Amino acid sequence: MISIKVSYRPFPFLWKRNCKAEVPQNWSEINAMQLKSIVKLYDDKVSEISFLATLTGLKRHILKNMTNYERFKLMEILEFIGSLKPYHQFIIRKIYTSITGPTLFSPEGKLKGVSFGQFIFSDTYFANYQESQNPDDLNKFIVSLYLRKNEKFDEKLINERYQKLSSLDENTRQAILLNYQLMHEWLTEAYPLIFQKVQQQVESNEDKKPRNSNNWVKVFQNFVGDDIVHDHLWAEKPVNTILSYMTRKYKENARRK
Repeated sequence: MISIKVSYRPFPFLWKRNCKAEVPQNWSEINAMQLKSIVKLYDDKVSEISFLATLTGLKRHILKNMTNYERFKLMEILEFIGSLKPYHQFIIRKIYTSITGPTLFSPEGKLKGVSFGQFIFSDTYFANYQESQNPDDLNKFIVSLYLRKNEKFDEKLINERYQKLSSLDENTRQAILLNYQLMHEWLTEAYPLIFQKVQQQVESNEDKKPRNSNNWVKVFQNFVGDDIVHDHLWAEKPVNTILSYMTRKYKENARRK
């Protein structure tokens, strides 16, 4: 966070007053409400005043009294939101599927507690949605990631819950999607031999090469092979254990060449 001091005059005939604010400088300092506001900014669904009020905590009347240049300097501090930088935590920690439905919680940071099977499903639906823009794929992606407290992942839960997620506002769903994109950037740094880094501009409308949603299925089949009896054991292993194992195998194969 960077601390700023703002001097303003509430009325022309009054003395100037001072107030302080804390402005985030990177994704690790963003909270859930601010993440949703960032998504709205990307989609031109929020005014500059409202956006800055959410990100800085400054009152709207103070921001309105600022000059365009002063607001521009504030936006400069927030320039990090213009690019996808690696971040390994989930900012929106819990969601509500419906009024009577269960409360679902995000995984821990660095995908701790996420099984390989859960990761395959969530990452596949993530890729599918990027290509299809189908709301069902987005909902399935979210319910693949978010589970009840201490709940074990089961693919049957996806079909049981994804339609109930339609009650979750679109802004929150898109914020979770953005958060996972940041997580993917972290994966490219943590496991560069497995995940390729793709240069993305948040506001770019350029066509992106679609990802093959069957990639993880093939990876899983390579691990299981003919050992169908124990395939659930592979699916239940921590995803970071599998990714570390894959990295080690890639390095071993590279040395043999």
